[in-house]
Amino acid sequence: MSVAVRRVSESELNQEIAALAANPAARFADLFGAHEQGRVLVRVIYALDQEHRYLMLEAPVTDQGHPAISDAEPAAYVEECELFEQFGVRPSGNRPLNRVLMPPQSENTFPLLDGGRRAAVPRELRAPLHVRGEAFEFPFGPVRVAGWESLYMGLVTTGEEVLDLYLFHWHKHRGIERRLRGLTPERGLFFVERTEGLSAASTAWAYCRAVEAAAGTDVPASATATRAVAAELERIYNHAQAIALLCQTTGLSVGQAQAEIALERCLRLNLAAFGHRYLFGVVCLGGARRAPDSAAITSLLPAAVTELERAAAALLRTNSHVDRLETCGIVDERTAHRLAVVGPVARASSVPIDCRRDHPFAPYDRTVVSVPVGTAGDVLARMEVFVAEIRESKRLILELFTEAEAEVATLTGRDGAGFGWAESPRGETLAFVAVDAEGRIERARLRPASVRNWRAFDDAARARNVFTDVPIIEASFWQTVAGFAR
Repeated sequence: MSVAVRRVSESELNQEIAALAANPAARFADLFGAHEQGRVLVRVIYALDQEHRYLMLEAPVTDQGHPAISDAEPAAYVEECELFEQFGVRPSGNRPLNRVLMPPQSENTFPLLDGGRRAAVPRELRAPLHVRGEAFEFPFGPVRVAGWESLYMGLVTTGEEVLDLYLFHWHKHRGIERRLRGLTPERGLFFVERTEGLSAASTAWAYCRAVEAAAGTDVPASATATRAVAAELERIYNHAQAIALLCQTTGLSVGQAQAEIALERCLRLNLAAFGHRYLFGVVCLGGARRAPDSAAITSLLPAAVTELERAAAALLRTNSHVDRLETCGIVDERTAHRLAVVGPVARASSVPIDCRRDHPFAPYDRTVVSVPVGTAGDVLARMEVFVAEIRESKRLILELFTEAEAEVATLTGRDGAGFGWAESPRGETLAFVAVDAEGRIERARLRPASVRNWRAFDDAARARNVFTDVPIIEASFWQTVAGFAR
C-alpha cells in the first residue's frame, strides 16, 4: 500500500502544510488526532494522485500551539473543529471554531476521546448577513421532508434568493469513532458498516484494508473481486436513488416513478446476488463472506441498468427537467480544488480524481477504470456523471464477477497501525486504524466522502440560487448527514 509517513515537529507543521497547499499536485485528504504517550498527535493526510500515493504527516501538538491549518487549507476547517471536539486542542490565534459533532448542552454527554473534559466549547457560528439590512435567517430543519436525514439549514435571504447558508449536522452524531475504541476489529466492523449505511460495502472495504495493512495480511485476489462487485453494485443503486430524488425535487413525478422502478430492480439484484438489499455483511476482515450469485448477476444486472439508462435518457430529453438543472448549484473548478471535494461532485467540476485509478488497489490495479468528467460543475453535470458511472460500473461488474469468490485470509499480525481507502458512490473514503498489543482498537478514524463534500454545499447553494433550488442541489450532491456527523 503506497502510504509514506513523515514525522515533523509542531513548529515544522505549518511550513509543511504551506508547501503542500501551494503544490497543485497535492490534494488535502484528512486531518485527525490520536493520543500518544499523554499528548495529542495530529495526522494530516495528502493525496499525491499523480504519484499514486498518500503522504501522512505526523506532529505532536499542544493546545493553542499548532498553526491553523485551515489558513492554508480552507478544506481543513471542519477537521480542525473535530480535532477540538474530540481532543480539546485548538489552533493558535483563538480562531473561532464551530460545532461539528457536538450538539449544544452535550459537553458531558460527549467527552473527549481520552475521557477528559474541554476547558471551553465552540460556539455556534451563524452567517453574518442575518443581522444586516433586510436580510433575515430562514430556519429549515432539522425535521424536513419525510425520509430525509435530520439536518438544520440556516438560509439567509431577503425573501427568495439564497444569500448565505450554514448547516448543523450534529443531530445525527452517534460517536462511532469513540465507540470503536477498545473493540476488536471484527466487532468494530458492525459499527463501521453503519457509519454511512448507503455506503456500507465501500466504507467497510476502506476499514478492512486499514486493519489488514496493520496486520500485514494479503487478501486473496478472488475476495478482492467480490468486494469490487459489491462496491460497484452499491455505486449503481446510489446513483439510481440520486436520479430519482432529482426528479422528486424538480416535481417530475413520471420520471421519479421510472427511476424508482429501476432503483427497486437494483436493490432486488443486490438481494439476489449477495443476500442483502444494501450489501451489508459482504466485506469482512481478510476477504469476503460470500461470493456473488453468478446467475443473478447475469440475468438481472443488464435489465436493471437498461431500465435505469432508459429513464435517464428520457429525463435528459425533458426540457422542464433539464432547465431546472442547468446553471443550478454550480461548483466551479477552483472551488472544487480549494475545498478538496471528491467523487462525482469533483468530477462534474473538471477535477478527474478517482482513487480506483489514481491510487489503484486490487482488483482495480489489474483493469482499466474509465473516469467520466464534466466541466459545467452544475446539477446537470453531476447527473450526467451519475449516468456515465452507472454504465462503467456495469462493465466492471461483468468483467470481475467471474473471478469473485467467498474467501477469507487469517489476519497474521496482532497490533500495529494501517491506512486504507476505497471509492464509494460519493467519492474517496478513508480509514485509519491503530490496534494495541491485545488486539483491540486504540484509535479508528473514518472519513467518508461526505465529510469532504458537504463543505462545498453552501458554496453551491448561494451561487445565484433561490429557495426551491436548494433541495435540487442537495439531491445532486447525494451526500449523507450520517457520514458527516458519524
